[in-house]
Amino acid sequence: MSSASSHEIEKRDSIRLDLEAERVLIDWKNSDGTEQQDYAVCMDLARNGLLFDYSYPFDIGDLIAVTFNPNTDKQHQVFGQVCRCNTRSAESFYVALQLLN
Repeated sequence: MSSASSHEIEKRDSIRLDLEAERVLIDWKNSDGTEQQDYAVCMDLARNGLLFDYSYPFDIGDLIAVTFNPNTDKQHQVFGQVCRCNTRSAESFYVALQLLN
């Protein structure tokens, strides 16, 4: 018998880092092609993707730049494509990105 009772089995090949709701800066272009910038809350990060919480939904395929530690000497930016967007509440959406190389 399996010992994985009610716990979900992790299927990832890489480690996922829980970022304890770290504030990140996101950049994207809206449907009109206008560049947008705002803050979101990054929930976790893995080698191939990340998950953030934002107040508006994104479309699958949207390209987003995520900047950790913005405007500091530890600033680091990654780029990803939206692969999932789930409604948490009327004003909160979990947005999953597949990171691009």
